[in-house]
Amino acid sequence: MSDEISLGTEYRNARLRMQALASELSDADAERVVGACPEWTVKDLFSHVTGIATDLGSGKRPSGDTQAWVDAQVADRRSRSLESVVAEWNENAPAFESMIDAAPQALWTLTYDTVVHEHDLFTAVGRRGARDSSGVARSAVLGLKLVKGDLRAKELPAFRAIIDGVEHVVGEGEPVLTLTATAFETLRLLGSRRTLAEMRSADFSGDLDAMLSGIVHMDLPEVSLGETSL
Repeated sequence: MSDEISLGTEYRNARLRMQALASELSDADAERVVGACPEWTVKDLFSHVTGIATDLGSGKRPSGDTQAWVDAQVADRRSRSLESVVAEWNENAPAFESMIDAAPQALWTLTYDTVVHEHDLFTAVGRRGARDSSGVARSAVLGLKLVKGDLRAKELPAFRAIIDGVEHVVGEGEPVLTLTATAFETLRLLGSRRTLAEMRSADFSGDLDAMLSGIVHMDLPEVSLGETSL
């Protein structure tokens, strides 16, 4: 029997770490811009994760443009306090976490997204989060599912990631690019949280530039998030 923590529990653990940090933040902290998501403040980031949990947990799913749905969740909570938004998340998340556990193969992205945003949050307020958590280790590997899909869409060859000494290969054929890194660095490098210069200075072996569009899912930040100094 596997002793691996469930994805719903990993989501809950990330949520509790984020909520604990929120209880320590000032009003000024709540209005800080999140470098990884520069259109959002810290409160907006909490509105995003809260809106996802509230809507999906109650059966409300997007119809049409997913980005418009996400934007509306943030906008609808913009006049509220951070404390109020966090309280809503705390109230509605348990049912949502049960949903994730009931269908982890379909809903794994929800845990992955929240763990990524957990560290976006900590970095935004100049804190070092739980980078060695089991949630980070799990999400670094889950993120390779996105890489696999992008490699296929771009018709690129296979990619190898050696994460904390364990080899993972995604894509078709022989890997032409290898990353050797910790789980946290893998999560941030492949999660579009590093500048192009930072990507090029990481421990990649092979033609990074030729493979870049297949291993990062979104545009890279133009300015470093400064995480390596925390």
